[in-house]
Amino acid sequence: MSRQMCERPDCGRGPIDEQGFCDVCDRPPLPAPPRPVPRDGAAVRDGAAEPERTVRAGARVGVAHVRPDPWYGLGLVDADQAPDVPVISSDPVAEAHRFCPDPSCRQPVGRGHGGGPGRTAGFCPHCGTRFDFDRPDGLTIAGRYDVARVVGSGAYGAAYLAHDRNLATQVVLKALHRSVAKTARHERDVLVGLRHDSIVRILGYEPEGPHLVLEYVPGEPLSARDGDRLETLLAHGVRVLQALDYLHARGLLHCDVKPLNIIRFREEGPAGALDRVRLIDFGAVRSHTKDTGPVVAYTRAYAPPETDPEHLRPTPGFDLFGLGMTLREVCRSRWTDPATPGVDSLRLLLDRATDPERPWWRFVSARQFAEQLSGVIRQVVAAAPTCRQVTRPSALFGSMPEPLHGGLGAARPLAHWVAARADESGLLDILAPFSSPEPGDVAAALPAPLSDPDDPGVTGPAGGALAESRLALRRRDAVSAAERLTAAALPDWHWLSDWYRGLVALADGRPERAAEVLNQVRRALPGELIPPLALGLCAELCGDGEVARAHYRMVFDTTPALGAGGFGLARVLLLAGERAKAVEVAEQLAEEFRYEREARVAAVRLRVVVLPGRARPAPTGEDVDRARAALPGLDVDEAAAASLRAEIQYAEFLRTRDRLKLSDAVRALGPHAATEREYVALVDLANRLRPPLGRGRQGRRGRTGRSRFGAASGRLSS
Repeated sequence: MSRQMCERPDCGRGPIDEQGFCDVCDRPPLPAPPRPVPRDGAAVRDGAAEPERTVRAGARVGVAHVRPDPWYGLGLVDADQAPDVPVISSDPVAEAHRFCPDPSCRQPVGRGHGGGPGRTAGFCPHCGTRFDFDRPDGLTIAGRYDVARVVGSGAYGAAYLAHDRNLATQVVLKALHRSVAKTARHERDVLVGLRHDSIVRILGYEPEGPHLVLEYVPGEPLSARDGDRLETLLAHGVRVLQALDYLHARGLLHCDVKPLNIIRFREEGPAGALDRVRLIDFGAVRSHTKDTGPVVAYTRAYAPPETDPEHLRPTPGFDLFGLGMTLREVCRSRWTDPATPGVDSLRLLLDRATDPERPWWRFVSARQFAEQLSGVIRQVVAAAPTCRQVTRPSALFGSMPEPLHGGLGAARPLAHWVAARADESGLLDILAPFSSPEPGDVAAALPAPLSDPDDPGVTGPAGGALAESRLALRRRDAVSAAERLTAAALPDWHWLSDWYRGLVALADGRPERAAEVLNQVRRALPGELIPPLALGLCAELCGDGEVARAHYRMVFDTTPALGAGGFGLARVLLLAGERAKAVEVAEQLAEEFRYEREARVAAVRLRVVVLPGRARPAPTGEDVDRARAALPGLDVDEAAAASLRAEIQYAEFLRTRDRLKLSDAVRALGPHAATEREYVALVDLANRLRPPLGRGRQGRRGRTGRSRFGAASGRLSS
């Protein structure tokens, strides 16, 4: 497949790498002509929808053409957990909504006096009309709707379940008294124009009362039921976000999002019963652009603080805050164990959505919220019992092809054997078999952010400076990277600023400082996997294996396609003495085509690698046998194979003390030496490893050989 080439006149047509930068000038390619974008978020080419990843192929730092599907979390949740239809009890109408049923009277009735409750049944003292707010049976409204029961009372009136004689179906009549007739008409006008699966539908309007005639949704307010899994509840949050995105795109705000206004119901479909939700009660709806006054009707427990700017000039953030508080309440019983996959991310998500002190830090669009919520769902379903791993491109970060295996995915370098020393018993003093990636390498390998689609003004003008900062990071030049980041003038509170500050700190060799600022990125983007991967690398560099393990495990369990997470997890597991688990991680990582070669090498080495210190268990005989059996199937050259054979033989030597076989394995490295000095060092090491005369196999006497450099190799036995 041909690679995209840089078209800049001062470059010379360098190839574009996987992160969208030219290999020659390290700048993004010139932007392609804009493409028309349909409503579903895909680019159009030759009249057909094209996946979003093609649109972003040449995206420069700080610019994204299209946000990918933020609702993908719905596809990760099983749809066969439909609840039973609940039995709706008939509650008396609240006193504040008790009015004479005679349309010509409409005076308050059934009110309490002297602290006592009012009568729920009786006769209007003004006109004598009978009322019964306990059992409205027999009440017919507008000569068409036979009232069956009271189903609740809202901010502006009661709601009745009624039978529509004309349509022969059940409907809900939302009764509103005359003092809010204007509100009723406004709600009617808004609902008439809405068509969305997660929004209640209006069927009619009756001036008598007045009443809104709404579809009957036979459900109950959103809540956690016995047997509900966390991802099921979060999927309902995504559905409500779809409804809010639909509303906000039409310039409307609901202004009263709460569990009571989200009805969970059972919907029969061709595939069976489905668990669904609908947003109801649009009595507080307002126009985002036309209504300029403060919010009047809202529920305090689910609204931003009254001193928040959202109350004076509400934005979509007002509704998103309400949904955040709703999910916090609904999911409260499902996040008792912070070690459960996805629970920590969910806490961070809701902390951002409902932050009372920093309104500028909260989510600004339903799609931005849904994107992170879908990411949390992806983390949740990766655990048992679902165990569903999903690989998909990030909406905010480029790809990360570098595995950062720290040497684990390759054979020991020949230099390790050249520098090795053997004591009298044959034990080797040799360099560490692998290491954590260097901080500068980590900073260069972590992907470049693509953009923040919800705030393009933050990154658009800064794109050039950020690209230059990335170039400096690739050169391991922390000073220049910091200077260019300052020139970008990003807001201090924005996650992009923290991301680049973290990379600069890594390039400067300060992983502790990098972890501090990258943790803010993790808090801002809890559905993304790149920030916890970066934190895992920082923790490993700081020597905190437990924290590194937690981050690596979350990333690897969610998607092994981020190879750096798997290799990092294997390293910390082995250092913790859990060799079998480390091998299991490498073998699972080998199923990813991109990392198959390195992971298979790592699996062999993990079985036999010898770590310093006696506290860690040495390789077993089974480990050695399985490593040796896997060796012929590796895609490595003969020099690497010889090094792997020597490492396997050393692991066997620790059990059998067979110095002769170990000496022969080291001697076999000689033909692959690059210089005569290296060759002589390997021969000397092999000599020191030979068993002394009089022990073991004495029949094999000294012998001489000739190296490929023309000099005598000397005696290999003592």
